[in-house]
Amino acid sequence: MIDVSNNYISGYIPAEIGQLQLLQKLDLHSNNFSGVIPYQISNLKHLEVLNLFMNHLFGIIPSSLANLNFLKEFNVSYNNLEGPIPTGTQLHSFDASAFEGNLKLCGGPLPNECIPNKDMDADNKNNKDEGNGHHQLPWFYIFAVLGFIVGFWVVCGSLVISNTWRYAYFRFIDNLQDRLYVMITISASTR
Repeated sequence: MIDVSNNYISGYIPAEIGQLQLLQKLDLHSNNFSGVIPYQISNLKHLEVLNLFMNHLFGIIPSSLANLNFLKEFNVSYNNLEGPIPTGTQLHSFDASAFEGNLKLCGGPLPNECIPNKDMDADNKNNKDEGNGHHQLPWFYIFAVLGFIVGFWVVCGSLVISNTWRYAYFRFIDNLQDRLYVMITISASTR
């Protein structure tokens, strides 16, 4: 069971949540999650409760949720979901209150019917491709690599360009090496 409701957690629901194969209850309601519902949730074959009520989720409800055979409670109310509720799934067995507040959702059990939309079909395909909202770049690694590149060229580039800095740097390294040698020799001789 994972219950982190009412915690004001923001960000995307990680796609890795689908690796928790034995998870039975996932309660993320009343947070600030954004992005789409990751289709990897359908990997949770033992999931009985999925509560995503009152977040900032958008996009469609993944049709892959049809694979959740044990689902007894489901709530995606008050998000920004759109499109048809996947047909042929047990999602249709839930009360309309499980979907309320999503003004662009349509299809049973909701009273508003869906109008075929080519853009929505493209969104359905993109929803699966994107995983959880946007193509998430590993920003930490990008900044680490950029920091290394900039730092490397600031130090090494200045040594390549300026003779004065190069001589000063190597003089500093030689002096440091001499000091370390003296410290180690003195330390070894006093033992």
